[in-house]
Amino acid sequence: MGRLIDPKKRERAKQQRVERKAKILEVARSIFSRLPFVEVTLDSIGQRANVDRGVASMYFRSKEELFLRVLREELADWYSALEAELDCTDDPLSQLDLAELLATSLAGRPELTRFLSLEAVVFEQNLDAMEVFHLQRWRRDRMESIGAILEKRVDGLGEGDAMRLLHRVQLLTAALRPAADPKGAASYEVGDPDFEIFAIDFETELKRFVVAMLKEGVKG
Repeated sequence: MGRLIDPKKRERAKQQRVERKAKILEVARSIFSRLPFVEVTLDSIGQRANVDRGVASMYFRSKEELFLRVLREELADWYSALEAELDCTDDPLSQLDLAELLATSLAGRPELTRFLSLEAVVFEQNLDAMEVFHLQRWRRDRMESIGAILEKRVDGLGEGDAMRLLHRVQLLTAALRPAADPKGAASYEVGDPDFEIFAIDFETELKRFVVAMLKEGVKG
């Protein structure tokens, strides 16, 4: 009979795998937030995470799958922050308060807003449909949970309205983020008075859109 594996070595190897995966996620978060998605590869992420060539693919089958994991972590952090803010008090929230909360919370999360702007492009890439399904089902459940809290606190919100609002806020973020912080060739107008019409402030514009949606009513 072969020699039994040393339990300490087995535990150490397990811990190393956990740490390696966490490092890959950390590096991916940084790279996805700074570089065009098309320029990113699993190997480049692995190299910056100081792991051997091909190791990143042992944890993630594609850069798109890795992106989904990073996006989910950023969304989870934002959803948790919203819940924590809402748990601070049971006082009613005005619609203006809600618009302020959503706009401020997203403006303070540049990585999440960047990832939301990339989401539609990534969904069209090398992804298994079930990967997207699991993300969206989890996302729906989290928005439904937060939405139920908001509907008790904000006057004028009917059943399902807050969940729809949270979804549309993320769609708006995806459109506003690149416009507020243009990259590459799109950044030519920054600081040019001739192109002032294109300059927007992300937080201000998002708040304005949310207020308008709430005023008109969040319809299905």
